[in-house]
Parts: sequence; structure tokens; C-alpha cells
Amino acid sequence: MKKTLLAVLLVLGLALSGCGGEDYTTVFTEVNTVEGVTLSLKQDTLKGSEATFILSNDSAEDVLFDPVEFHLEEKNKEGVWEENIGTRVSDWKRDTTETIPAGTSIERTVSWKGLCGSINNGEFRIILIVNDQPIACAFER
Repeated sequence: MKKTLLAVLLVLGLALSGCGGEDYTTVFTEVNTVEGVTLSLKQDTLKGSEATFILSNDSAEDVLFDPVEFHLEEKNKEGVWEENIGTRVSDWKRDTTETIPAGTSIERTVSWKGLCGSINNGEFRIILIVNDQPIACAFER
């Protein structure tokens, strides 16, 4: 009986952890420092499991973008960004990059469902890595 109760509590705890819920204060204290590079949410693409973002390079130089790595964070009740455990501990493949030419934009659909399921209502931000620096876009659901 005790083993069954322990197993149920363990499964319940894992199910409730989902996106957020843990204390994983962000490591990205300074974002959007690559001059001329911005990240924005494409209108009408936000879903609980994914969204499409526009990464714009309005600088005079090409920039390098990691097409695989992203970080999903949620602002907690104290106003502190906390990274979702799914994106924090992922083993990101860092051997591929894409070039974003100066004066161009790309669209990137980011799906977090496989790492943390769907997000609920709240204030979130997605972080992409450009020129080895974090570029963030905050959004509400």
C-alpha cells in the first residue's frame, strides 16, 4: 500500500511540474545586446505548444544563429524570470549555425511541447542564441 501511494505521489509530482513550477532562476540576466538584432512574436501564431517568431537582423553585418537551441522562461509572482527545466537541461546540439544576412529576417517556429508540454496563462519569454548572445522576446498567453 505504501509503495502504491508513493508511486502515485511521484507521478502526480511529475505531472504538476510541467512548464514552470520549479525554481530555476534564469541565467540570462542580460539579453538583447546584439545591436540591430531583434526577436518578435509573429501575430496569431501563439499556441500552448508552440509559436512562430521573427528574428530580424537590421545591423550592417551578418550574424550567426543557433537553429536548434532555445530557452523558454516564465515570470514568477515575484517578477523573476525562471527557465523551464525542459529547456534548461536539454542537450543542445551546438555544431550547427545559420547565417542571417544583414538587413534580412527569418521566421522560426519554436515547439516546446516535447520539452515541457503546453504552457498555461502567464508571462513568458523565449530566448534564441545569436552571435553567442541571448536574444529574447517576451509574450503573454
